[in-house]
Order: sequence, then C-alpha cells, then structure tokens
Amino acid sequence: MNETSAPWSPHRRWQASERTPAELARAARVLALRGRRAAASLYAGGYASAFRGAGIEFDELRPYEAGDDVRAIDWNATARRGETYVRRFREERDQTLVILLDVSASMGFGSVGRSKAQAAAHAAALLAAAASHAGDRVALVTFADEIRSELPPGRGEGHAWRLIETAVADAARCEGTTDLAAAARHLHARRMRRSITVLLSDLRDDAALPPGQTRVGAGLASLARGNDLVVGAVVDPRELELPSVGRLRLVDPEDPGRRATLSTGRARVRAAYAAAARARRLDVARRVRGLGSDCVWLRSDRDPLSALIELVRERSARGGIAS
Repeated sequence: MNETSAPWSPHRRWQASERTPAELARAARVLALRGRRAAASLYAGGYASAFRGAGIEFDELRPYEAGDDVRAIDWNATARRGETYVRRFREERDQTLVILLDVSASMGFGSVGRSKAQAAAHAAALLAAAASHAGDRVALVTFADEIRSELPPGRGEGHAWRLIETAVADAARCEGTTDLAAAARHLHARRMRRSITVLLSDLRDDAALPPGQTRVGAGLASLARGNDLVVGAVVDPRELELPSVGRLRLVDPEDPGRRATLSTGRARVRAAYAAAARARRLDVARRVRGLGSDCVWLRSDRDPLSALIELVRERSARGGIAS
C-alpha cells in the first residue's frame, strides 16, 4: 500500500494499569457532573423532539375551539353533551436510547491529552444525562471484536451514573479489533423495540483489509436495519492532518504488523495525507446517510456538547427522524 493512501495514526493504548480505580472513579464523577449540567442545554436544543417517543396516548376531552383540527372531534361526546368536544393526545415517550461504544485498539489513540474512546465516553455521558432528564430509558453496550460490557435499559440518575462509570472504565482499556457486525448481532438478539441507537466509533472496521475492500458498509447496514441509527464518528486531529516533524513511523493499532514511514517535512506528503482523510470522511458520511441514518463528527480535542446540540436541533427540525 502507498504510504499516503490511508490516514493511519501512531499507536497509543490506555492500558488499565495507566489508570487506577480511584482515577477512573474520579473521571466518571467529573463526566457525570458535566453531563447533568449539560443535559439542560441538550434538552433545550430539542432532545425530546429529536428523539421522539413511539406513540401517543389520550390526554383530555375538552370543548371545541376555533382552529382545532376537525379530525379530533369526538362525535360520541358531542352527541351526549350537546356541544362539540375534541380529544387531545400527548406524546407517549416510552423511549429507549441504546449507546454502542467502540473500545477497540484504534479508539485508544489520543494526541491531545485524551483518547478517542475517552471523548466518546464524554459524549455517552451527555446523552445519558439528557435521556435521564427526559425520563427515557438508556442502555449501554461496549464492544470491540466482542461485547465487553452491557447495561440493560434503565431510568434515573443512579442508572445514568452506572452507565457513565462503565463507559469510562471500558474506555481506559482499549484493545482488539473493531467488529461492527458483532455489535449488530448482539443488538438484534436483544430485540430492543422503540429504540434509538447511537454508535460512537472511529469506524475502523476495515483496518486490516486490502485497499478497496471494506466491511464498514455491511456493518453499518446491519446496525441500521430495524433501528433509528445515529453515528457519532470520532476522530483525532492527527487523523485529519500531520504536523511537519520529519520522518514519522506509523503503526496500525488494530494490526501492528502494518507499518509505514512518512516524511512529514514534505508538503506534498502532508497534503496527500489530508486529502485521504477528507475523502474518507466524505465516504463515511455518504455511507451513513445512504442508510437513512444521521452522522455527526466528534473530535477528541473538542467538547462534544456543541456537535450534539447541533444534531438534536437538526433532528428536531425534521420531526425526530434521521435524514
């Protein structure tokens, strides 16, 4: 493979030994606190309408007023009472938000002080807090080449805390390859109904395959089947462009046997790398949207809140459905 044909990244893993249980617990508390504070912003941004409930239920019967939809008239009540009455309904949320968190080896890379997995865990904390604020159920599945952890759907701050704690702990132990198909099979086996599925991943499912061959499309298609899928594609700034630092040795984190050396001091090499990164982002977005799903990009060097607010605003404007 040509050295500049794919935006590989230097390999850094956050092994369990690098974070003590006390440090992990402290990180979880920080994210939980930030999540509770940010939940109001996500809710105000349109969370409830962006992730709509599955149906409606009867709310009240009241006299007809000018401007009411005539289709809402209750003719039986109208006949009994001698004046026109309409039925009002309210949304029945009964919503489940399923968060799929990728904790494979490539998610352990971080050039800005935190890894992609840690950035994804932050996004998971924000979503869990917003779901708790809305009274929705939220579930968590962490995965790589197999399922690592699972929290079944639940409500309340206590459940949200356990979810954040699990996400933080698993994000500190990134290893193995990415297998989106395995995550999809697990999700389908659970047969969770009325759910929104949010996948937080760098989508490196095709890392060990030759150029031109990929499983990402098939894996995404499996996840989208029967689910309202939202993809939070996580990227590190060094995966977008390279600094001029001379010769740089690169290792594929999910296949350490794949190595390359780039001469980053050469402008054309850096330009080719950036062009390959842009092409991949466009390809991922095209595949995701081609499945009728939403795609939001989350950078590891930025707070995910603003990107998530923009996502819920867009979904809210569309009536809570994917594009």
